[in-house]
Amino acid sequence: MYFSTVELSTTASQCVNSFLLLLIILKTGSVMLLRASLRQPLCHFIWKRTKTTSSVNYIKALVSEDCLEIEWNDGHKSRQVDKLNVLLWLQFHNSWLRFSCQCEHCKQSHSGQRTIDTLSIPEPLEISDFSLSKNKENLEVKWENERDHQGVLNLQWLRENCYSEVARNLENKRRITQPHIGEHSLPEVEYSTIMESREGLWKMLSQLSDHGVSLVKNVPLDDEENVLKVGRLIGPIQETIYGKVFDVVSTPNPINIAYSSVGLGYHIDLAYYESPPGLQLLHCLSFDSDIEGGESLFLDAFYVAEEFRKQFPKEFDDLVRIPGTFQKIHFQRDYPVKLVYKRPHIVLSPDKEIVAVTWAPPFEGPLSVPEEDVEPYYRAYRLFSKMMEESPLQKSVRLHQGDLVCFNNRRILHGRNSFNLNGGVRHFKGAYVNIDEFRNAFQVTSELVGSGEPCRRSGNHCFL
Repeated sequence: MYFSTVELSTTASQCVNSFLLLLIILKTGSVMLLRASLRQPLCHFIWKRTKTTSSVNYIKALVSEDCLEIEWNDGHKSRQVDKLNVLLWLQFHNSWLRFSCQCEHCKQSHSGQRTIDTLSIPEPLEISDFSLSKNKENLEVKWENERDHQGVLNLQWLRENCYSEVARNLENKRRITQPHIGEHSLPEVEYSTIMESREGLWKMLSQLSDHGVSLVKNVPLDDEENVLKVGRLIGPIQETIYGKVFDVVSTPNPINIAYSSVGLGYHIDLAYYESPPGLQLLHCLSFDSDIEGGESLFLDAFYVAEEFRKQFPKEFDDLVRIPGTFQKIHFQRDYPVKLVYKRPHIVLSPDKEIVAVTWAPPFEGPLSVPEEDVEPYYRAYRLFSKMMEESPLQKSVRLHQGDLVCFNNRRILHGRNSFNLNGGVRHFKGAYVNIDEFRNAFQVTSELVGSGEPCRRSGNHCFL
């Protein structure tokens, strides 16, 4: 993508009282053709507040109450959006610019952290002048009532952090999840691939971001804690009431229903935590052929929730509005536990995007809501459960020795079919990684060896 260098008349200086606006041309059209010979690389663009006598390039700037409208001499208005000219306005409020200053007095260069003194910033904020830095990379801003301070903001950073409606909509589209489970086999990657290079790990992280699950093949069986080795490629292991590593194997008097042979419906783990585990890793150490059943089940909760919204909008809103109760109460164990947490099953961002789904019937406690919400809650609960059981994206997978399935516990519901051991052994080794550690690993690796793309929504309640 390229920008055209555009010159404004001096009347543009009037715009600085309320906003600073930068015009970016995203697609070619009549406006781009005015100065096609002056195309420059991304973000080497800023208004030049100088007059021009060229009849081709002359434009006028008209100040409205809250923004600046620009009109070209051919009658084209820059705020117009149509099929030929898709224009992106970068509109920045004065307060936003001042609090985002990146000069040496407002931001520590080594840590990247802000050192801005909020109470020292005067009110009201008015821009007296702005210009392009000598290296063409930064916007320099002078303030009317703060003469001893010159603001510095990187142009590329401004472009990446634009908060216009167009920019936010584009960012939302980049973060939409892509359901995969049920249409094909699980996305796979070889153990040797992820261990040998950052590029190999990127393949696994991309599968987790896009589809919520990755099946690592041929993980060695020589060390039962290889599950920790894989997890630590992504981030520190999250310790829980089950320790850093746990065994999923049928035992008498289990402390968790998973440690038995009964079937498990779709759920997330540890829904009674304020921050349930992000990634769950399960390494299959043994799954004898004599065993009947025991297949692992996976389902994309975000996909089901979106379908639920389309078909049952009122009931969807009820699960957004009415909180469920999630609990783990168990004293007959080495580490006694009493954890209770209330949260809605579905959480939306201000833009009405789904940012979290919590579903864990085995770990639910008594509903505690206003009387008038009880029946609406259970009606919505039943319908949502039914939609899961009838979803075409359900995936049943029988793991084999050496398989390690890694999935997003906040997005991918999991369960299993009941099984009969018939004298055989079904033994998985498990571990968790915090969701923030996964997002961090994804973003860093994306910048280093990927395309710089953002992580898709991971179910951690983040509005991004």
